[in-house]
Amino acid sequence: MFPALALAAVLAALWAPIPVAAAAPWSWPVRGLLVARFSLGPDRFAPGQRRGIVIAAPAGTAVRAACGGTVTFAGHVADNGVTAAVACGSLSATYVHLGAVTVRRGARVARGERIGTVGESGRPRVEGPQVGLGARRRDGDRAYLDPLRLLGDPEPSRPAAPVAPPPIRRPAVPAIPAPYRAPAPRLAPSRSRLQAPQPAPGVEPGGDLPLGRVWLPVGAGLLAAGLARRKLPRRRGRTPARVADRRPMSR
Repeated sequence: MFPALALAAVLAALWAPIPVAAAAPWSWPVRGLLVARFSLGPDRFAPGQRRGIVIAAPAGTAVRAACGGTVTFAGHVADNGVTAAVACGSLSATYVHLGAVTVRRGARVARGERIGTVGESGRPRVEGPQVGLGARRRDGDRAYLDPLRLLGDPEPSRPAAPVAPPPIRRPAVPAIPAPYRAPAPRLAPSRSRLQAPQPAPGVEPGGDLPLGRVWLPVGAGLLAAGLARRKLPRRRGRTPARVADRRPMSR
C-alpha cells in the first residue's frame, strides 16, 4: 500500500503546475516606467483588452531580450508596428511598437542581448515612446500570460519617468528691415527756352559781371557813333572830273 501511495505522490508532484516565474525567469527589456498592465478576460479576442504590458522610455533606448531563445519574427505588423518575437522554450516573448529591430529571423539571442530600440510605431493606445511586452504559450492553447509574473522584480528598481521628445528648435528668423527709400532729389524749377533769365531782385542788369556798370554806357556810345557815321556823306574818293562837272556853266 505504501509503494502505491508514494507513486501517486510522485505523479501528483510531476503533474502539479509549476510557477511560471520559476520555470522561465525573465528580465525587464528596458528600464522605464510601467504605464499599462496586462488585462485579459475570458474572451481573449474581445476589444478593449491588453495582452501585455507597456513600458515607457526615451526614444532610441536599447530594448534587450527578456529571455534567451530564437528569433521567430522580425518585421512590421499592422497595428503593432515594428515587432520582434523570440521563442523562449515553451513560451514566446513579443515586443511591439519598437522604433527599430536589430536582429533577424532565425538568430539566437541571449537574455539581455539587444534586439531593438524604443519607438512609437504602429497604433499604440498610450502616447509617447514605449515598448509593449507580451507573453504566450507556444503550445496549441496559445494562452496569453501576464508578463509581470515572468519578470524577476515587480518593477524596475529605478523606473525612469517617460521623457517627452525635445522641442523642435527652429532657427531664429532675423527681422527684415524696412526697405531703404532714398530722399527724392530736389530739382530746380524748369525754365522755358524762350524765357530769358530774370535778374535777382535788387541787382541791376549786368551787375553780376565785372565792371558791368562801365561797359553798358560805353557800348551804347559806340553804337550811337556807328549809326551817325553812316549818315555822313562820303567826301573821300571824289575824282576831279566830278568836281568839274559841278561848276556853273558860262553863259
